[in-house]
Amino acid sequence: MKPALNKAVAVGVLVAIAGAAFLFAFTFFKKGGYSSGDSYLVRAHFSDATGLTWKSRVQIAGIQIGEVTKISLDRAKALLEIRIKKDVQLHTDACLFKAFPSALLPDALLEVVPGSEDKPLLSSLPESEREITCVREATSVQQLLDSMAKIANDVQIVTGDLAATVKGDQGSLREIIENLARITRQVETVVSQNGQTLTDILANTREFTGDLRDISGRDKERIHSIIRNVDELTAQLRTVAASAQTILGVEPGAPGATGVPGASGAPGAPGAPAAGGPLSPAQAEARAQAKGVQQAVARLNDSLAKLDDMLGKVNEGKSVAGKLLVDERLGRKLGNAIEGVSDYVDRLQKLQIELNLRSEWLLNQSIEEGRPGAKIYVGAKLLPRPDKFYLLEVVSDPRGVDTLTTETITTRQPGSTTETTTVVNRTLHEDRYTFSAQIGKRYGAMTFRAGLIESSGGVGTDLHLLDDALQLSVSMYQFTRVGQNVYPRAKVWLNYNLLQHFFLTTGVDDFLNRWQSLSSVGGRKFNIGTDVFFGAGIFFTDDDLKTLLISGSGSAVGNVTSSSGAK
Repeated sequence: MKPALNKAVAVGVLVAIAGAAFLFAFTFFKKGGYSSGDSYLVRAHFSDATGLTWKSRVQIAGIQIGEVTKISLDRAKALLEIRIKKDVQLHTDACLFKAFPSALLPDALLEVVPGSEDKPLLSSLPESEREITCVREATSVQQLLDSMAKIANDVQIVTGDLAATVKGDQGSLREIIENLARITRQVETVVSQNGQTLTDILANTREFTGDLRDISGRDKERIHSIIRNVDELTAQLRTVAASAQTILGVEPGAPGATGVPGASGAPGAPGAPAAGGPLSPAQAEARAQAKGVQQAVARLNDSLAKLDDMLGKVNEGKSVAGKLLVDERLGRKLGNAIEGVSDYVDRLQKLQIELNLRSEWLLNQSIEEGRPGAKIYVGAKLLPRPDKFYLLEVVSDPRGVDTLTTETITTRQPGSTTETTTVVNRTLHEDRYTFSAQIGKRYGAMTFRAGLIESSGGVGTDLHLLDDALQLSVSMYQFTRVGQNVYPRAKVWLNYNLLQHFFLTTGVDDFLNRWQSLSSVGGRKFNIGTDVFFGAGIFFTDDDLKTLLISGSGSAVGNVTSSSGAK
């Protein structure tokens, strides 16, 4: 009776310790990932807190230095309370930038600029005065759509005015060209009527240039260059006038055409065609250019008509884009689909796979059995987030697995009607592999584990010290075991990371029971009880495996989408 009572007391104490540990973890979880001991609190006001939630990341250069602990409404703005690590110093002129990692992802994060070193530290101020006043908010997708709609309206107005100006009979562009043609004709008339005067002017100019040559003979070539440039400019003006007449559709001899004798392009002018005669090469080229301008204007009008028709369909919801903008239900479905894809992609990007291999040498087991007492673990740890993991392991235990079976045997003597029932308990010892599948959650320096430990239900906890270089762990499992007065199997060990991917381990296995040997059904002996061990292990993160997993998942999603589209 006394062993059973001791066993019940031990189980009760274990349940009380586990309850206290989970109560501490729950309290720590409600406070957030950063405690007041290793962080300090700052505040900031945002006009729009879309995409920000409790525990949103706060980072500098992509490295997390804090998190959002609370979001509340302060009058017409969102008040954010943020926990910052104590080793990160922010100054009073620090700035917060809200950014979205992708235009399709709804989650936002906060980028921090620490500020100038000559400014006071926020951590040195009273907590009520620790506010970051420099806040920059990212432009939302809705704001971008509104801006694009305004730009489209402005473009439509400008192009409409341009089309009206080019097509109108009294358009300003047409009037400018007509004025230019009239001025050109007037210039040609003045030149033709004042030929002698121009000759005198040229003679005076010749005399003047002679005087200038006497004054400065070095500038003769420069003056000649200026005169040549003036001649070329005059020829270009004549070409422009002819092109303008062609664009306006004014033929030589028509009202408004240059009719001054001797003027370029007028009937009777040197090199000008007679009325109804063939065009000169310059006029043919000008007419071809004018035709190109008319075609460009026609294309522009056609494009404006198509754009107006497209905007009309969008407003009526007839096109795909129009349905997305008009149909609220379809837009909500699209938003939910994008949110699901973004959450899936975000989880895959954050997933880390850590492979580990370790060996423990059991001293008592090797001495008692006279054979190697090495216990080997091969496992993989899946880390979707830094504070959460799933652990899968295959374990080779030299102690094996002990199972207890109960058999009921009924016998009857020959010639007798009386039956005799006998209950037989059989202990079976097997040397086979065991499996572990645990889920773990970390809160600060503590990690709590639960699940299947060496093919038996169990729980455990880990304490991380010295920046995770030292780990103290405790596990308890195999609550139902063979033998009298046998307690659950409890193990405590210590891991120390000696190098980047190499660690040493030591500890005590099954420390709740004294060392003893038992026998199985076949007569083979096996051991239980306290055993000291030491060993080593390696671990590494397989980024190649992670990349292969992401690629395979993307291919699977693409195949499913293609199949759905084919149906």
